[in-house]
Amino acid sequence: MKDEIRDYLLAHFAPAEGESLSDDESLLEAGIIDSVAMIDLIAHLERTYDIVIDEDDMIPENFDSITAIAAYIEGKQARE
Repeated sequence: MKDEIRDYLLAHFAPAEGESLSDDESLLEAGIIDSVAMIDLIAHLERTYDIVIDEDDMIPENFDSITAIAAYIEGKQARE
């Protein structure tokens, strides 16, 4: 799951070709995602992982790193 998320982020939002992302790197601090990119990312995650992301869950803590995103998705899938 983390590799798929990383590949999507690098393909759609990475500012430089060949850039890499660690699992725990802050996507917000690195400038990889902003509020507009967050909407695209959330739509992708909902389609790819067949989940619905509640508005209350759209907080930086759930989407600030690849690790946080994967943990959120795994928790969401376990509850649905």
